Amino acid sequence: MENKTDETVRRDIEDLGAGAYLLMLGYKVIGKKERSTFVFEIPAKDNDNFDRDQLEYLNSDFHRFDACLMSLKKIHNQVNK
Repeated sequence: MENKTDETVRRDIEDLGAGAYLLMLGYKVIGKKERSTFVFEIPAKDNDNFDRDQLEYLNSDFHRFDACLMSLKKIHNQVNK
């Protein structure tokens, strides 16, 4: 979702891993909606870069790490012998 103010754009990100990645890149998070929707406020001139960086996350080691982390969370309390 996109909401425009004078010189900024607000963008909603619904993925925790992608949100953390964008935060690491220096984008400004200004709040949270609902369960896992994070609101970023970016300069309007950086809107295309934000889209590019969001796609870049999918091909990064950060995404792979996040996927492995989620897989580990799903392991039940058992040990295979």
